[in-house]
Amino acid sequence: MIVDFDLLVRETADVFGVSAEDILGPKRTKLASLARHVVMACWADHHPYQDTANRCNRTCHSTVIWARQRVLNEAEMDVSFAVMLNAISRRCQYRAK
Repeated sequence: MIVDFDLLVRETADVFGVSAEDILGPKRTKLASLARHVVMACWADHHPYQDTANRCNRTCHSTVIWARQRVLNEAEMDVSFAVMLNAISRRCQYRAK
């Protein structure tokens, strides 16, 4: 389970070569949008869609639904994308001490 939203944003930003501000802001470049969608998809796997939208500075949970579907479709079509997505998710997993 991913419990640290800031860590998820940092890890995703690092992988995509964008800033956390790009992910959470209004920027609409291809990389920033895809990175934002990855954050939404990973967070929404463990948290309510509206919470995900709020954390990503979006107003509607349907944005999260669409982003999650886009990421899942991309992972299904592109093995390297799926591996990258899995790596981000693994690095952000909660580990009990």
